[in-house]
Amino acid sequence: MKTHIQTVVAHFKGKVSSWDVVNEAFDDNGVLRNSIWLQKLGNDYIARCYQYAHEADTAALLFYNDYGQEYSSAKRTAIINMLTAFKTRGIPISGIGMQFHTRYNQTDANLAAAITAAAATGLKVHISELDIALNPDNIQTLTLTPALAQQQSDKYKSIVKMYNAIPASQQYGITTWNVGDADSWIPVSYNRPDWPLPFDANYLRKPAYYGILAGVK
Repeated sequence: MKTHIQTVVAHFKGKVSSWDVVNEAFDDNGVLRNSIWLQKLGNDYIARCYQYAHEADTAALLFYNDYGQEYSSAKRTAIINMLTAFKTRGIPISGIGMQFHTRYNQTDANLAAAITAAAATGLKVHISELDIALNPDNIQTLTLTPALAQQQSDKYKSIVKMYNAIPASQQYGITTWNVGDADSWIPVSYNRPDWPLPFDANYLRKPAYYGILAGVK
């Protein structure tokens, strides 16, 4: 594990500004996934990953990245507790990545709770894999109506506004998971029609695109 991390990070030293060093290490119940790393190296394997990455490139920003922080308070709490402990112990950690593979009907309260909790750590915050599903119930006959597109636009706007409300020094950025709907992982993975991204299948701007702009403004 150390050899892999340090070989990759050193190879891109000075070229890559940040790394998601560890990704999706927790189950939704807040318990560490039963991975080979946990089995062989114990609970502190994650801290070691950050130490190894920092040794290979002291200038790179190091993030922990995970999904579900907006809907699982147990998972969110476990992540925050781990990162807070890292700071106390002097483990090199720069930021928290929130994937936000979310849905149009996710409550603003849940989204705000995740962003607020992340910002309270004092670390940089990255909304790292944003997309907003419009068909979470897997309705095979669903079509993209103007009303549904507007609800998605409103949700994108809300997320961007919430994010811009945290201190500017902690705003690392917002990244979507791909660009146009034809490239999204969601329709293929769930075998359903869906339109999660700011651009349509032809890379034309959807209302969601303008929702993002409205959130920035």
